[in-house]
Amino acid sequence: MNPLKNPIAEQSRQWLIQSLLDLMSKKEYSEITVTEIAEHAQLSRRTFYRICNSKEELLEQYFLTISNEYVSCFDKSTFYSLKEIIEIFFTFCEKHIDFLRLLQKNHLLYYLLEQFNLILPVIHDMVRGDQGIYQTPLEKKIALLASAGALWNILSEWLQMEERPAPEEISEIILTAIERNKKGRSSP
Repeated sequence: MNPLKNPIAEQSRQWLIQSLLDLMSKKEYSEITVTEIAEHAQLSRRTFYRICNSKEELLEQYFLTISNEYVSCFDKSTFYSLKEIIEIFFTFCEKHIDFLRLLQKNHLLYYLLEQFNLILPVIHDMVRGDQGIYQTPLEKKIALLASAGALWNILSEWLQMEERPAPEEISEIILTAIERNKKGRSSP
């Protein structure tokens, strides 16, 4: 039986993930041990290893859950403008800000970029389809990687702001910057 299909195993997995996140808020990720995660979740090491092989795998499982949640923010039958896509991204990030800040605090925000690089082609194909925008698969891949990198860098800065712009505001700032860059000028 797949341990993630078993409701008890799924509950244990959730407890282990929450335990890891709790511990990450108190100490460096690199210092957290499997034993600590299991004990904090009030489970055995044996149960931990039935669910996953390492704390990295546990974190990856949580990323997968969040990635699936992010993909579900998009409706396959809707065409999204760039403004809407950016707003959805930052609204989603705002919802998960505590987790994202934990990642940043523990120098793990790059995991988010890796996940984003994996799911962006899926999201792109869902919201943009094949519009003939790109002439080659490599061109499409490079464009998506550039988009992911830009959003990741902006997110990294946004997470550190005391007074973060709302998703609508950050979207407008990004679009204005893109337009000004296209026109080759720095003022309105």
